[in-house]
Amino acid sequence: MLKNSYPENGVTFIELLMVVALISILAATTSPFLARFFIQTNLDATVDKVVSTLKKAQSYSMDGKNNVAWGACLDGTNIRLFRGTCGSPSFSEDFSYPSSVGISGFSNVTFSTDRGEPSSTLTITISASTGTKNLILNSAGELDIN
Repeated sequence: MLKNSYPENGVTFIELLMVVALISILAATTSPFLARFFIQTNLDATVDKVVSTLKKAQSYSMDGKNNVAWGACLDGTNIRLFRGTCGSPSFSEDFSYPSSVGISGFSNVTFSTDRGEPSSTLTITISASTGTKNLILNSAGELDIN
C-alpha cells in the first residue's frame, strides 16, 4: 500500500484564500451600515445631552440652587450648563459633542427662578448625515422634540 505523502491535517492555501475572501466580502458589505449606525448614535446622544442640559438648568433655577438663575448655551463645540453668564460663568459643566453632528439655533438661555420660564424661546436644530431633529423650547419652558 502506498502512503500519502501529504499530511492529512492542516489548511490548504486555497481554503485560506476562501476564508479571507469571505471575511473581506462581509467587511465590505457591513461597513456602510456600521458607519451609519455610529453617526445615528452620535446624533441621538447629542439630542439627549442638549435636552438633559436644558432640563437640568431649568430644574436648578426652579429649585433655587445657589439662589441664582441657571442657563445653557453653546460655547464652540461644547454644550454648557452655567451659573452666571455663558461667557464667564461662576460655575459650568461643559459637554463636547462629535464633529459629525451640527447644532444650530442654540443661543444663550437662562431660566427664571420661580416657574422655570426661559429667557427666550428656542428652535434648536441638531443634524447629521443620517437626519435632523428639532428641539423647540417654548415660552413656558416645555421642550418638544420632533
